[in-house]
Amino acid sequence: MNRDLLLGVREARALAGTAAEWLRRGVSTGDLRKALAAGLPPGGVRSAVGFVRHRLVQKLPAHAGAMPSPAVTGRPGLMTCAGPGAEHVFRPLGEETRCGRCRAERASSSTEEDRRTQPLPWRDRLADAGA
Repeated sequence: MNRDLLLGVREARALAGTAAEWLRRGVSTGDLRKALAAGLPPGGVRSAVGFVRHRLVQKLPAHAGAMPSPAVTGRPGLMTCAGPGAEHVFRPLGEETRCGRCRAERASSSTEEDRRTQPLPWRDRLADAGA
């Protein structure tokens, strides 16, 4: 990506929802990158966040009707999160159905009783075995 378009973490998070809409509409990450970085102004970009925001909004592809979620369209590795809040996608590592953030929020809100019914971590099981 062009150095003129580097964003800070806060700026990138602010634009993530709009960029995710491109992915929901079937655009690959490579094509999204090309749409944002192609044909930069000859004099450079004054505000990377403003420029990227403008491109994300103005070049957004037409909505293709009721498109299925990215996991259904065959986008490799992407899955719609089953967690609460706005619809978002993630790349699962195994059989999980929630993104890391939703799993962490769920774990932090679980009760002590829930924790007792969950299997012990391997270190605790090893210590219980007397090894």
